[in-house]
Amino acid sequence: MRWRCIRLCIPLCGILLPRAVSAQSAANTSAACKRSAPGSAISEPEDLRSKSGVLRVDLAFRTSPDPNGQLRYCYVAPDGAEAPTLRLHPGDLLILRLRNEAEPWPQSAGPSHGPMPMPVSAGTMRQESSDHDPCHGGPMTALATNLHFHGLLIPPVCHEDDVLKTSIQPSDPPFEYHFRIPADQPPGLYWYHPHMHGFSKVQVQGGASGALIIEGIERANRKLAGLPERVLIVRDQELENPNAAPGSSGPALPPVVLDRDGDILNTGTGTGKPA
Repeated sequence: MRWRCIRLCIPLCGILLPRAVSAQSAANTSAACKRSAPGSAISEPEDLRSKSGVLRVDLAFRTSPDPNGQLRYCYVAPDGAEAPTLRLHPGDLLILRLRNEAEPWPQSAGPSHGPMPMPVSAGTMRQESSDHDPCHGGPMTALATNLHFHGLLIPPVCHEDDVLKTSIQPSDPPFEYHFRIPADQPPGLYWYHPHMHGFSKVQVQGGASGALIIEGIERANRKLAGLPERVLIVRDQELENPNAAPGSSGPALPPVVLDRDGDILNTGTGTGKPA
């Protein structure tokens, strides 16, 4: 069996794997952000492909509590598909309308997903956002969001790939991302995810992320032409007790090394607080 491997992103890993032949589990069907039952086979995300040079996508950014009271985040297409894989070619136009439908939950999300916003009513959110311009910022909370297209060669401006000022609040009108994939964009696997500073990790690890594939990898590597392609998204989850002391009977571990952002650097030694 030959495998096709393209790119790896942290904290989200994108891998192309042979298909697991199984239907999506029906567990948690009443939740806004559904999850497969533990132990079940996983299915691929739905593919959304550009047609005649254009890909139009509508996504809802939603939240729901899991059985442990932690907050899940997700992107949901009109047909209910979560985190669909966006497939485009260099030169294609992407028009993505994102509606923030996140709802506050009074339960704490626990240490893994950070602080929760104070409960507010949907009517209050609509009133506060009626005159809000997402391009000019807004309250930075666990319910505000935006989109970053990781790895694409597009400018950091509003409606394209700005994450410093763009802030889409709950009950804002649908916000449109509108840009063209550069003609010289290298083929391969990229991804889209929220980049609300202070809450990116909470939202990404809570489930809000998806693959974005620029077609044409077989032109970059002819050996890949005709091979089947399978997409599997793997997200980090933090340990319940990341600060627990190591066992006294185990070997001494190398010191933890942090990068410039304060995140644990992968030194290949197996050290650090694993996700």
